[in-house]
Amino acid sequence: MARLVIFLGLLWSLSVQANGLTLTDVLQDVPELNASIPTPEEIVGIKVGERHWYHHEILAYLDALAEVSPRVQALGAHATSYGGRALVSYAISSPENLARLDEIKAARSAIIDPAQKPDLTTQPAVMHMMYSIHGNEPSGANATPLVAYYLAAANDPALQAQLNDVVIIFNPMLNPDGLDRFARWSNDNRGLVPSYDSNDLEHQERTPNGRTNYYGFDLNRDWLPHQHPESQGRLALFHQWKPNVQLDFHEQGSNSHFFFMPGKPERTHPLTPAINQELTAKMGEFHASAFDQDGVLYFTKERYDDFFMGKGSTYPDLFGSVGILFEQPSARGAGQQTVNGLLTFPYSIANQFRASLSSLRGTSALKAELLAYQRDFYLKQKRQRGVYLATTDADPTRLKEFVRVLKGHQIEAEVLAEDTQVEGQRYEAGRTIAIPLDQPQATYLAAMWNRQLEFEEDVFYDVSTWTMPLAFNLVYTTEPVKGLKTSALTDDFLRGRVDWAESKIGYLIDWRDSSSPALLYRLLEADANVRVAKRPLSARVIEQGTVTFGYGTLLVSAELDSTITDEVRTLLQAAAEEGTPVYPVASSDTPSGIDLGSREFQVLTLPKVLMVVGDGTSAYNTGAIWHLMDRRLGMPVTRVESTQLRNIRLQDYSHVILTNPLDKLVVGWADKLKQFVTDGGVVWAQGGTTVASLMDAGLVQGVWRQSAAEIARAKLKSQREKDDVAAEAVESLLPERRPFASASDEAAFRLVSGVILKGDVDVTHPLGYGYTSSTLPLFRQGAQFMARSENAYSTPIIYGQEPLLSGYMSEENRQLAAGAAGLLVDASGRGAYVLSLDNPTFRAFWWGSQRLFVNAIFFGELLEEPK
Repeated sequence: MARLVIFLGLLWSLSVQANGLTLTDVLQDVPELNASIPTPEEIVGIKVGERHWYHHEILAYLDALAEVSPRVQALGAHATSYGGRALVSYAISSPENLARLDEIKAARSAIIDPAQKPDLTTQPAVMHMMYSIHGNEPSGANATPLVAYYLAAANDPALQAQLNDVVIIFNPMLNPDGLDRFARWSNDNRGLVPSYDSNDLEHQERTPNGRTNYYGFDLNRDWLPHQHPESQGRLALFHQWKPNVQLDFHEQGSNSHFFFMPGKPERTHPLTPAINQELTAKMGEFHASAFDQDGVLYFTKERYDDFFMGKGSTYPDLFGSVGILFEQPSARGAGQQTVNGLLTFPYSIANQFRASLSSLRGTSALKAELLAYQRDFYLKQKRQRGVYLATTDADPTRLKEFVRVLKGHQIEAEVLAEDTQVEGQRYEAGRTIAIPLDQPQATYLAAMWNRQLEFEEDVFYDVSTWTMPLAFNLVYTTEPVKGLKTSALTDDFLRGRVDWAESKIGYLIDWRDSSSPALLYRLLEADANVRVAKRPLSARVIEQGTVTFGYGTLLVSAELDSTITDEVRTLLQAAAEEGTPVYPVASSDTPSGIDLGSREFQVLTLPKVLMVVGDGTSAYNTGAIWHLMDRRLGMPVTRVESTQLRNIRLQDYSHVILTNPLDKLVVGWADKLKQFVTDGGVVWAQGGTTVASLMDAGLVQGVWRQSAAEIARAKLKSQREKDDVAAEAVESLLPERRPFASASDEAAFRLVSGVILKGDVDVTHPLGYGYTSSTLPLFRQGAQFMARSENAYSTPIIYGQEPLLSGYMSEENRQLAAGAAGLLVDASGRGAYVLSLDNPTFRAFWWGSQRLFVNAIFFGELLEEPK
């Protein structure tokens, strides 16, 4: 029977691949259609699935439907991508519902307010249909014209009843930049007679591929931190409508079959109510019926999970909604040969169409249960009294960004009104935020705040932890504090403003604030004389008296026999008025520490950075660095394709950034890199494979730390080469036999797939400038660990003896991490290699550790190796 289904599917695929997809190709019984509603082909000129549609074509068709159909209403743009493309959503429902759409939207807030008792029988359910957050998973977005046409044109009584029950918020594409990048690649690389060989160029996208957004970020991992405009607009749309069901349409490996939720039951977030999974399973019955009717194979309750609360299908689960993930095998082009036969693009679109309609049927049928679940979620959720406290060490910019993240989830923050001390930590009034636990989104707040070390299941589809106060390196309370006075949070609290005044001596800039690096680059670009303090000091500040400054403080002063230029003064004044801590000094003589004329101030030069991108690199890693430098520092980075490195003069640059192995690059480039560092350049080498390749090339010394078992095996091997060793000793070091079926899960137990480790940072080291506490939470993926440098001064970060702050990590890996190096500096000649196994710019929201990378860029000239 399975072979017959596959054979029939193959025949069906061949019949539609050349001419695209119409309703007759996917529906057994096409209802009567409203002739006044235009088909996709009539508006755009091509059929769905004939080729990959572009962003503007999909919107053009949906806009045309909104003009003529009483069932479709354009809601306008909720965001604009970095690439300048609008993200537009639409409401699809019965004309009666659309006529009172504002009333329905307003009523959504009453459902989640325990103080109100709305009449749920008068309310429709709301379903948020989201497609192709990964741009090279295009069958979802390409299905939307056909889905919308059917919903707008079909004169089917059953459909009309469903649209009476449900308001659809139709979000045709979540990643327009990635979608267009992939569409262009596929359309430009397919022939008149497409090749279905997976090795064909059409199926082998270059890096960065269409999965990611403009800067190379996975937007489906950005629901929690929402660092990007697409995500910020999407969250605002979600909270405006507070959907009962949220659909997330994806693609997976070509050799799979269709997947729909529920996922693996053991991998469900502990705060997700049991009824959420029950409703997910009930929705699954509608999907199963639709796919069984058409003989399409599928699977469920495997592989995918509901644990990480920062994806489109899991985020809703802690807001009284039901998130549903769909994974369609991907043709990755016009079509591709798979183990299951020929998979064509139209066939993959048809399955997304089926899932869209089955979701509407399920939401309509379960309307009363879904509405009641959402209301009860907020009635029954656990709320505590008291507040969480959080503050930073003189970095209001970082705290401001943290508050923005909270507000994006509709979590409100206040300001601490009086000084308090909790567990030995002092929290200052006016500089500390207080987050009440008794508020509507208390459940999601708990998920953001939680540090988890014990798990029912130790295998994770994504990261095992995401504690947001640690990501931002905040000083915070882990338990609620009661009885504190708070006040409303205002913009002035977050500005950190310093009053401007003219100074003949110069200006000190506090490096602790996250806005200071962008100012530094603008100053260096303007040829300002900027020096960095290698020692602490206190200084006399005009109109403020004595102010204390730490390692890394910047000093802007005039060069000999000159004055500070008007351009530089304008930059400093504008920055100060925006809140960057710029202090006008009254004297070079300081009350304590180094004087302003001390040789312990070192002159800084304008960095010029080269980063290797393209083939052999990861868009995630290079994109995060590009985003940091471009958007937050406002400085250019020269991105060079790995294949073009042979043509590059490295001496034209101050830094080279490597995020992937040297052996993936051009032959002979290691010698050029060695000379570059010898002559004074800095190499930032990120990731275990990158560091390993530098070791293999002889550019840095061996750095790996071995586990006790590895050391014992090496010792035993050495002994066996010299003399006989007892058989019992050999047997004791051999692994025990285990069931074959458990191999993949047990291998996953040994992975480090996203944990937070406790780093101990040397705040006197140039890479530690700006940190005032030695404790620094670091995000870690990967089970390799470095030994400390033989030079006592060249390990600026060491993991703690109890390294794990949150997440899953095996005992063996905990022992390996304890006391290991988190960051190494290997000086060579006049330059240095900075070796980082961690990604300090992870997903753009590790604001606490991104300073390490920033310091390496601006203070590279200070990375000497003291003897």
